[in-house]
Amino acid sequence: MFILRKLFKIMLLPVVFVLFFIKWLLATSLKLTESIVGLLTMIVGGGIIYYLVCKRWSDVFLMSLIFADIMALLLAVITVQDWCDMLIEKIGAL
Repeated sequence: MFILRKLFKIMLLPVVFVLFFIKWLLATSLKLTESIVGLLTMIVGGGIIYYLVCKRWSDVFLMSLIFADIMALLLAVITVQDWCDMLIEKIGAL
């Protein structure tokens, strides 16, 4: 059984490399774009406040959708990173 586990681990080694590369790629892209995403989030937040004061409800709705899309994209990236971590740990625990 021990030999079978080690053989299975060796067979899954390319999968671990792919998962590690995906995780590294997402982390690097987040680090490179964090200032741009932060600035865009501040602009959208300021736009929402401005349009609320001006009572332009359709623009508030559009800016809220843009803000929700930004947050959903960031959540998706973090979720994929967590899945990669979880899968790497499970393969390592074999």
